[in-house]
Amino acid sequence: MEFQTKTMKQISNKGKVNRFKYLLYFYLVFVVFIFFYKYIIAPDMTSLLLLVAFAPIFGFMSSLVNWPIYLTAIEADNGVVVNTKKLFSKKEKSLLITKYNFDSYFETDHLHIGLNLLDSEDKMVKHKIRVSWLRIKDLRALEEKLREINPYAPVK
Repeated sequence: MEFQTKTMKQISNKGKVNRFKYLLYFYLVFVVFIFFYKYIIAPDMTSLLLLVAFAPIFGFMSSLVNWPIYLTAIEADNGVVVNTKKLFSKKEKSLLITKYNFDSYFETDHLHIGLNLLDSEDKMVKHKIRVSWLRIKDLRALEEKLREINPYAPVK
């Protein structure tokens, strides 16, 4: 009798992060238009119009703490490969999580999952994976896959 494991689909938050990125682009075009309108088309207009350009910045204040990153988790042989990339960056970081290098969790805030992994020299390294921009069902699938990799991993 063979043990069947559930296969995890690819987890990605690309759609949510791209929407945020294009919202930033649209906002910057809006600010440029307001400045163009105020100083070129209607210079005698009151400066209250400039407040209209900068009022939405307060909507982005919470995103300064929770800045989005691209996260892709793909199932690999006996583990998971997690790729992360910052919003406006070309550089990507990869992390391979297997039953041979995944030791335990460590306590973090609600925006991250903290993992203690062994590196190539058998030293314990702490890794924080930002999961705040994942959908709840994708986050649960990733956590379940991590539990499947090492069900005895203690939370520190």
